[in-house]
Amino acid sequence: MPGGPRDKALNRTLVKICGVRDRATAERAVEAGAHFVGVVLVPSSPRFLPPDAASELALDIVAAGAMPVAVLRHPFDDATRRALDAFPVLQFHGAEEPGDIAGLARGGGSWEIWKGLHFAPSSIDLWLASRVVTRLVVDGPVAGSGVAFDHAAFGALPEETRRRSLLAGGLDPSNVGEAIRTARPAGVDVSSGVERERGVKDHDLIRRFIEAVRAADG
Repeated sequence: MPGGPRDKALNRTLVKICGVRDRATAERAVEAGAHFVGVVLVPSSPRFLPPDAASELALDIVAAGAMPVAVLRHPFDDATRRALDAFPVLQFHGAEEPGDIAGLARGGGSWEIWKGLHFAPSSIDLWLASRVVTRLVVDGPVAGSGVAFDHAAFGALPEETRRRSLLAGGLDPSNVGEAIRTARPAGVDVSSGVERERGVKDHDLIRRFIEAVRAADG
């Protein structure tokens, strides 16, 4: 499993395919080269997967050779909490503050903690300074909407910040290469940009997205 900011063996941009809801899509994503596969446990999301099904899918993702990421919001219910044991990574994508999830990072489980947030240098600095999170997923103004933000502004952030961040928001096979060259993140995260309709992934778009990432890596 990739543990550092980049795929060190190949010095390649990390790829997370998010909002996956079935085994076949997870397997195709991993075959195409995804390092992480995100499973959404937020009931209001069109990509929501119930906790029991999410746990099963997490095991399938590990078997396929990638790292499953549980995408959730604080607070969450007991059923969701039980499902989290199947996931090595928890990505919070709500209105959490560092104190809300600090207990998870300090021994409430063996998880790696990520935080999804809208692009704002002050928020990025706050979360990295908190030492609660390992990575940030820096998104556009509305998470999951496919709306991008100023990638050049992200690219102007310090290298250490970019090395701990995945770029999200508005990415698809046609623009991810330019986004990588402009923003220079550790990785990229895509959901709506590889869907044929809202909440339904397109296997060919996933393949084309990862091919475009690899072309940008050179």
